[in-house]
Amino acid sequence: MDELTTAISRATTALMQRRHPNDYWEGRLASSPLATAVCFAALVDENDAKINRTASFEYLRRTQNADGGWGDTEISKSNLAATLLVLCADAVQSKVENRKSKMLSDAARQKAESYVAKLGGLRDGLRRVYGKDLTFQVPIRMTAAHAGLSTQDAGVLSWRDVDALPFELALAPRGLMGALGLPVVSYALPALVCVGLSRHAQAPSWFLPARWLRSLCANRALDLTLAMQPKSGGFLEATPITAFCLIGLKAAGRGDHAVARNARRFLEATQREDGSWPVEVNLSIWNTTRAVDALTWHGQPLPLAARADAKNGLAGTDAGGPAGLEAGAPNSRTKEWLLAQQSQSGHVYTGTQPGGWGWNELDGSVPDADDTSGAILALRRLGIAADHPALQEAARWLLSLQNRDGGWPTFCRGWQKLPFDQSAPDLTAHALRAMQALGMTAHPAYAAGWSYLQKVQRADGSFAPLWFGCEQAADELNATYGTAHVLFACEQGGPYAVGIRDRALAWLRSIQNLDGGFGGCKDARSTAEETGLALRALATLGGREDFDRCERAAQWLIENQREDGSWDPAPIGFYFAVLWYYEELYPLCYALGGLNAWAKALSATPSGSKAEVARV
Repeated sequence: MDELTTAISRATTALMQRRHPNDYWEGRLASSPLATAVCFAALVDENDAKINRTASFEYLRRTQNADGGWGDTEISKSNLAATLLVLCADAVQSKVENRKSKMLSDAARQKAESYVAKLGGLRDGLRRVYGKDLTFQVPIRMTAAHAGLSTQDAGVLSWRDVDALPFELALAPRGLMGALGLPVVSYALPALVCVGLSRHAQAPSWFLPARWLRSLCANRALDLTLAMQPKSGGFLEATPITAFCLIGLKAAGRGDHAVARNARRFLEATQREDGSWPVEVNLSIWNTTRAVDALTWHGQPLPLAARADAKNGLAGTDAGGPAGLEAGAPNSRTKEWLLAQQSQSGHVYTGTQPGGWGWNELDGSVPDADDTSGAILALRRLGIAADHPALQEAARWLLSLQNRDGGWPTFCRGWQKLPFDQSAPDLTAHALRAMQALGMTAHPAYAAGWSYLQKVQRADGSFAPLWFGCEQAADELNATYGTAHVLFACEQGGPYAVGIRDRALAWLRSIQNLDGGFGGCKDARSTAEETGLALRALATLGGREDFDRCERAAQWLIENQREDGSWDPAPIGFYFAVLWYYEELYPLCYALGGLNAWAKALSATPSGSKAEVARV
């Protein structure tokens, strides 16, 4: 118990020390070789671009993996998309400098080309990875054509090999978008337009009516894209999609358009000192709701702001005593900050009504189901009443997004063609927890959500999430994340949850590693994120047989905690069509949540004996 209390105190201190001066959590996303490559390819041919080319060179050189490829982060395994985009960046650099200044050595380039060839190359390889989803594969082919990249399977890619995206459909009413079955996901409409324009300019359709229609719609589609572009210039505040849009406009001969100028400004502003770019500016709203969840899960308000203790490197609180265990009043500034981020108008990007939350405080953030559910739960934890107007409006927003199958998607109701627009178990479980917190369990939507979860529970009892993955899983999905979040909803799920809960717990028990930790699937290496989530689920909902499992999981977290109280992150996040990332706050939040749940289970027994803990 002393070890556990110390670990919780150190983790709480670490999390509080990472809080922004305005009392929210911004976090830090991983730098990305993929994002760096596409941003570099978008800007390197511009003499006046305000970027550090040399630093980008060095970053990409040192992040090449031993197999010749690049991953989405510097600790990720190699993948085809990242490797192709680095080769595109190298090709643009070579074309600009007439090969006088090479980014990659001949040996590095040859290793990369061999890696690409093994995975099927620019044509077939990308189709195998992404299937019918053109969101990512067509921008990559466009970038290759624009760069003049030559590969073993394709030679120099022809513009005819770049799919002609129907950018004119972006002008259709938002209510019809789901029925149109677009080949890209809902959040990629700017790329649909800009990438589609590049192909139209370079290799227009042979079918004259289609060519005339697209020429007629081009300016209107760009006007719509400009209306969707936030003040920062970054679509979704994301570097890859913004860079793809800039490349597309340049290839279309529209590099001076306002959309291109704004995109250029955003990319220049988001390069990091080491020459890299992250996939997104930050996840401040998501990270804040994760931090509040971890710090208040055991029923106490947010701790007081931590103060540094130079003597031992840890921290106390302003009230004295162990950090995080001496609780102060709820932090009103965190509450006020979260309330201020709620959308106050309909969103031009998705057509949704006011009331939702996106993933960060910036203009490019788009309201979505997961962040809205997280904000509702965090605000309830921070003392906001369920009948508060903001939460009532959020509830209406959330209900308006529910699909006919009973599940919740991310951004838009009815877009069910592609995976990143479909209903998902993790989003649905989060929405059900939000409804529980608002006292809405008698609403028909609540029963429909549980019916959806019953239908999509896999044969082994697990659930596959949408926005989180496991690199070691055959399907790359993080069933531990998905299953744990459904189990969190089961805690107050009543009769709806009984069958789901028992099967989900049985699966979770079956995948614990010999070292006591959990990975994203059976036999995946243990990580702080998955171990914390699994520990919280087992400590909260488990039975007599789970005491030893919880004890071993907690011990794994204690033994793997860094000196500063945090844990090593793992690339478990998906962003923009299976683009991996990690976030430094995820292991802190999820591990602390698990340790707090176990501490609560232990403290609920008079003596802490195994039998009594199991009974609790």
